[in-house]
Amino acid sequence: MDIGKFKTSRARLTAWILIPPVLMAGLGLMSFALRLQSQWQLERTQVLAELLPRVVEARRAAEVLLQEFADSEAGAVKNEDELISFLQNAALQAGFLVDSLKVERRGAPGNKQTAVLTANVRGTGTFRAVQAFMSDVSMRQNLLSESSLQVSQGGREDHAESCRAEITFELVLFDSGTAGGGA
Repeated sequence: MDIGKFKTSRARLTAWILIPPVLMAGLGLMSFALRLQSQWQLERTQVLAELLPRVVEARRAAEVLLQEFADSEAGAVKNEDELISFLQNAALQAGFLVDSLKVERRGAPGNKQTAVLTANVRGTGTFRAVQAFMSDVSMRQNLLSESSLQVSQGGREDHAESCRAEITFELVLFDSGTAGGGA
């Protein structure tokens, strides 16, 4: 190469002097950035690899739980009439006298495969009878819960405090295509 070309054009000389170090620095920065990105991806992959067995185990445990729940549906309430019968039998066993029992069905918000039965129970009995009734009901039906309770003092009956109770229960029913029962 002729050195005279560099003497006549200062820009050409500057370019020949600056371009190689700039290219080297650029390639070095790119390789450093790619190395950092690879390290971050490797760390994320290692974290996921450590979490994956726990996630798989948790999923298996959830599937077993759902299967056990589906298998235990033999005594599950499936409709309004069964819920009424169930609540009346539980009240009778607890010594709680039911005055009024109303059951309504409504769809669960955002889910077409589930329905919710709402039962409003009014009755009288001792405070212990109310407690026994509520305990028995919630223990024998997995998806039945009390959503409200109002207790007011009544009179005296057989040397025990009598009270009036108004209890609202909610029971989640699943469609037959899902684990947990049929509506």
